[in-house]
Amino acid sequence: MITTEYDGCGKCMVAVRRLSRKTDATSSPERQADQVVDAVVSIGGHIIAWADDWEVSGATDPLTRPALGPWLRDEMGPYSGIVGAPVDRVGRNQRDVLNTAYAIHESGRLLVTYGHDGPWDLDDPQDEMRLTMEAFGAQMELRAIQKRNRDETKRARAAGQPKHKPSYGYMYVRLVPTGKVDHVEIDPVAAEIIRDVAERILTDETGTVTFATEAARLTRARVPSPGDRRAEMYGREPSGKPWSPKSVRSILTSEAALGYLMHKDRPVIGADGHPVRPAPPLWDRATRDQLLAKSAPRPKGTRAPAACDCWPVSRSAEHAGGACTCPGAPVCTAGGATVGSWESQLRKIASRAPP
Repeated sequence: MITTEYDGCGKCMVAVRRLSRKTDATSSPERQADQVVDAVVSIGGHIIAWADDWEVSGATDPLTRPALGPWLRDEMGPYSGIVGAPVDRVGRNQRDVLNTAYAIHESGRLLVTYGHDGPWDLDDPQDEMRLTMEAFGAQMELRAIQKRNRDETKRARAAGQPKHKPSYGYMYVRLVPTGKVDHVEIDPVAAEIIRDVAERILTDETGTVTFATEAARLTRARVPSPGDRRAEMYGREPSGKPWSPKSVRSILTSEAALGYLMHKDRPVIGADGHPVRPAPPLWDRATRDQLLAKSAPRPKGTRAPAACDCWPVSRSAEHAGGACTCPGAPVCTAGGATVGSWESQLRKIASRAPP
């Protein structure tokens, strides 16, 4: 998108766009861009940057949005105000919209939206009331959307159909892009990774391979986390979020790995009185029982060995049992990876991550 430099004219605007769901067929980004340009032209201003938040719910506080948030928190440099499409693109929560508007107003900046003549003037009772009503209307629409989603989720659950995010190791298959889920299949990439993790934990007899050490190993090996794997499958940019011991434990011990449809961490019971199983299992129940036993609290005074400072050359080297080559480091006994606490491991990962 075309932008100009900040020149201190008093109308150097940051353009705001937001969309909860973005696909190749979505026309809303272009439509919002046209509306933003019309709004900024109407006040004789110019755009110095675009804050585009795609795949961001309207219920998200504008201060925490990935693109808009840093501008509102004064982390991106000088600007005169924000300009957006209709008010619901700023947000669909009335309190958040009003808090954002007052924060912009009190900082001496402008708030401009498409469909309103000129900047919003919150010192004018009529303008203040109109903004309040438009924000209320956006919130009412959000509540209606949320109710429709809840009703559809209940219907799908009763029919034994998957609705929410697939569990790690599985993937939804749609016959047409963005269409309804036709069936669930095992994700071969994720399944291989998590089965390998399960095998490493179950075959360990030293007590040095734990959920925490495996989470750190996967992060060091740059294996995409569950959220990043979903992003890859749906063509979105991965965030680079690390694995956590909690997520590893949850995946390995959940009955979702047995192929069951889940609700509130429990299998959904079908009309026949049996759990609904829309997909094949990643492993059998006996294996899950063994993983549950491994997840039992560790005796006091026992812990995994301290973390080394090396970055694994490759996953194959770890599987081959390669030893750490750091000067003075302890011998790696967990498949080439000795790992300490999760917090310290994250600090080590951050300090040695390549630019």
